[in-house]
Amino acid sequence: MAISEMRRVAVLGHESEIGDVTSALQRLGTVEVSDFNEDAAEAVTAGLACPCDPSSRLAQVDALLSEVKHSIDVMGRHRRLHKNVIENFTGYRLRLTDDEWESYIQNGTDNAHRIYAMARAVEQSLADLAAAETRIVTAIEFLEPWTALRIPVERFVSGKHIGLALGTAEARSYEEALVEAAETVPGLSWDVIAAEKDKVRLIVAYPMSVADDALRTLAQAGFARVSFEQYEGVPSDIIAQLEQDLQSIQAKREEIERDIDALVEERPRAFALYDSYTLERARLEMIGKYGGTERVFAVQGWVQLKRLEELRAALEQLADDIVVLDRPPRDDEEPPVELENTRLSSAFEPVTKMMGYPKPGSLDPSPFLGPFFLIFFGLCMTDAVYGIIIAALAYWLIAKTHARGTGRQFLNLLIMSGLATVFVGAMLGGWAGDLLQRLFGWRTAILFDPMEEPTKFLILSFVLGVIQIYAGIILKAYDNVRRGDWASALFDQVFWLVFLTSIGLALGGGYLGPNGPAIASAGRKLLLLSAVGLVLTQGRNQKNPIMRIGSGLLSLYNTTGYISDVVSYARLFGLGFTSTVLASVMNDLMLRPAGIPIVGPIIAAVGLVFGHLFNILINIIGAYVHSSRLQYVEFFGKFFEAGGRRFMPFGMSTKYVDVENAKGA
Repeated sequence: MAISEMRRVAVLGHESEIGDVTSALQRLGTVEVSDFNEDAAEAVTAGLACPCDPSSRLAQVDALLSEVKHSIDVMGRHRRLHKNVIENFTGYRLRLTDDEWESYIQNGTDNAHRIYAMARAVEQSLADLAAAETRIVTAIEFLEPWTALRIPVERFVSGKHIGLALGTAEARSYEEALVEAAETVPGLSWDVIAAEKDKVRLIVAYPMSVADDALRTLAQAGFARVSFEQYEGVPSDIIAQLEQDLQSIQAKREEIERDIDALVEERPRAFALYDSYTLERARLEMIGKYGGTERVFAVQGWVQLKRLEELRAALEQLADDIVVLDRPPRDDEEPPVELENTRLSSAFEPVTKMMGYPKPGSLDPSPFLGPFFLIFFGLCMTDAVYGIIIAALAYWLIAKTHARGTGRQFLNLLIMSGLATVFVGAMLGGWAGDLLQRLFGWRTAILFDPMEEPTKFLILSFVLGVIQIYAGIILKAYDNVRRGDWASALFDQVFWLVFLTSIGLALGGGYLGPNGPAIASAGRKLLLLSAVGLVLTQGRNQKNPIMRIGSGLLSLYNTTGYISDVVSYARLFGLGFTSTVLASVMNDLMLRPAGIPIVGPIIAAVGLVFGHLFNILINIIGAYVHSSRLQYVEFFGKFFEAGGRRFMPFGMSTKYVDVENAKGA
């Protein structure tokens, strides 16, 4: 329930062991490696340089990664990866055993090249077929208007005396234009092969003695010559052959589909190879951060104290000459931060991390915010049925997604928030709103019904706010005592606790039974004494006595800040009351058709299910956001010191594959 204690660690060994050590560091995932080139303050770095240059192998790995990624992309374009509903949001993960992993990454380079060759062959074959298909379709579209021509196109060539030309002209004006052309070119004649709405297709004959004049005149008349040089035969026969060629292309495409199937069968291996090379690339990049001499390498970084011996044992068993040195952080060093909590309280770490990591040596608020967050979430939802649904859904997601890390923590948080909602809902009588009361007349509230006694709900929200604010002040006092700053704990926290408590006693003590007036009187006296104490101590850092007293007087204005903080907790009442009202409205609307024979109950049941699911959806986000906001602003503001740097150990980070204890990755 604190920030994990960090140690500065250095690993030294012979340059021949650099690969084994780096692989071990990656598998262990315990060390945040520091760059020797950026940490000149370390004495061990003086005069040291990286003992090996990984750039050559890095270039090879990058090339292999590029090939494998290209292969995976080709597979994805032609065969979609089948994902379930959850994987569409979380991403697909292939789960392999150690043996499967080892089998897939063996002969990695050869397999990467082989799969890449298969992918390129598929792409090239498809590209060739597409190009051929385009050419054939274009040819058919070109020839189809000429199917009325029953003479082989190769015969339409100019002879010694007569020139022939096939072409098109505008349907509306061609005849008049050609008549005029014939007057200019004696011997010019034509015949219509096919007529369309806006265009005619013609064969034109002209004397070769005036060929140039004829072609020029024809062009001026709107005649566009068409060339059939690449074709032989009657257009309809050519089209028939081209259509057969299209059928042949389709058969070839079916063959390629089988090649694609064979390629896609390699998808698990491609995923494993991609992750294997990704891990190797990470190792090579990490080696670039090492220092050393010609024969000795050195690694430096941070490790959690609780995992130091695990690290030392794992590395020293690799070789006798590997040395692991460690020391506590120096005063001028700021180690990274890793939160260390029980399995239960670790579920609240995502809430803390959204605000930032605490400074080294400060308090981790995660275990302290937990009870408040759960109660606040439950009050915002106010319904036991809603809590059951939320907890069950989160549990199902854990089972389906095999979530780890922060994702698993968040789902655990939802489970506990759901259970807290069940408790709060049971206390306030929320079971799908007032459905039980409407159906059976049951009044299920144990404490009070928010719809009937909203004032009690509001007061409960304020009371919880006061408790959390007091908890924040107490935690700050504890933190100061832990650091040896007793004066701050007394003057800045205890005095304020007494002052705020005395305000409450002075204003409300009279309502506390027969002894109320005496309690109120004591509260007023205590208020005066604590106010004097604050005035005398809050400006203690000021050297000028007048400034010291002035600062103390001004500090009393912070009372308005505390009052404002308490008022902020009214949002618990607002969200919870809204959720209750919406649930009641849903019940009222959806139960109205229940009296309709036969279909009425079905309509009502379906409407209730979807109506309450909608209510859960719109309220769960608000419950999470506002429960978190109360932690960040009203609670954390009393003691939390942000600014820590996240601990980022070198480890196994994969895109496609989950494998337990992957070896030789």
